[in-house]
Amino acid sequence: MRIRNVAISLGMAVAFTGASVTTAGAYDNSDLSIQSWEYNTGDCPCSNSSGLDYTGFKKDVGGEALKLVVKKNGTPVAQVEFHPSDELLYVYDGKNDGDTIYVRAQWWEGLKKEATYWAPGTSKELDMNKVEMGADDDLDEGEAVYFRLYDDKALTDPITDWYDYIAHA
Repeated sequence: MRIRNVAISLGMAVAFTGASVTTAGAYDNSDLSIQSWEYNTGDCPCSNSSGLDYTGFKKDVGGEALKLVVKKNGTPVAQVEFHPSDELLYVYDGKNDGDTIYVRAQWWEGLKKEATYWAPGTSKELDMNKVEMGADDDLDEGEAVYFRLYDDKALTDPITDWYDYIAHA
């Protein structure tokens, strides 16, 4: 397991495919941080209880899972997970503030492919969107997938640098 902390300098928002969500600059440059965990899923089942939920990853030899937790002043407000065993992407919004995080995914299948996801941003205390990337976006076994979080649907206000890992079905 590898842990990375990244200082965040932009507003906050989390991912869903479909309906539009209001964008709001909910936070200033100094109150966000991201923790990330990457798991070699050949060593799983494994879990991580930090963030907005308890996350369990299934065994997938050669796979690498990812969990990103966005925190405001140390309190989790959003979360993104990739589960390689089922090629599932989960996006959570845990702050009822009229905002959501947009997650941009990139990978290559001869040509560059891209998709954007976000949580629905309802009045619930915790919103979650679960996307089966294998069915929706046709990830090949062992494909490198890159993720970046944004504060706006236009993807002009990045919250993170690009994260990369190898996705395995």
